[in-house]
Amino acid sequence: MFAFLLPQRCLACGQEIETGFLCNNCHDYLPVAHSPRCRWCGRPIKKKDICTFCKQGTHLDHGRTWLLFVPPVDVIIHAFKYRRMSNISRLLGQGMTTVVRSDHVLRKADIVTPVPLFWWKRMHRTYNQASLLSKVISDECHIPHAELLQRIRYTRTQTRLDDAARRKNVASAFSVKKSAIQDKNILLVDDVMTTGATMNECARTLKAAGAKEVYSCVAAITPE
Repeated sequence: MFAFLLPQRCLACGQEIETGFLCNNCHDYLPVAHSPRCRWCGRPIKKKDICTFCKQGTHLDHGRTWLLFVPPVDVIIHAFKYRRMSNISRLLGQGMTTVVRSDHVLRKADIVTPVPLFWWKRMHRTYNQASLLSKVISDECHIPHAELLQRIRYTRTQTRLDDAARRKNVASAFSVKKSAIQDKNILLVDDVMTTGATMNECARTLKAAGAKEVYSCVAAITPE
């Protein structure tokens, strides 16, 4: 009855659907990130092996993404983060799982861990979207999941900041709350990567605590 009164609609095109979040057509045409890719973050690039952002310096050893952060992916992730549609983690997490399984470097990870939220943002949102994605990858790829990092100070939103300002904004914003990572390969997970400043600072923090290598996997990344 309620499905008839409030029919479920595709997040991308608005077409009525029976289940899920996307119609079959929109799902088939999601903008998957193809090679050539930056060897450090996985961002699609042209005729080189490193993107503009990683060229400024990175602590990541390898990274991949499933999608490009362009329409309609931005709408899907906005719903995931801000409309409390936590079940979207299954859609995005499954896509990220295919990336991890196909990548010989990411498969070496000993632990998968999410980029953390500041405590009051986590309380307001009721969940950390990166943690939900990390758990899907952990379950599907049989990589142990652990919440290794904590955000120890509030950082303003990165949305309107340039690359330099983003790096400054997140500098020393994280600490390791579980230290059993000596010589471990860590897979960092998040929903979106823009310049990579947050992921880079997380990787720096993990390596300072003894991690051997740090990789990244995100649901979507902004084009160069």
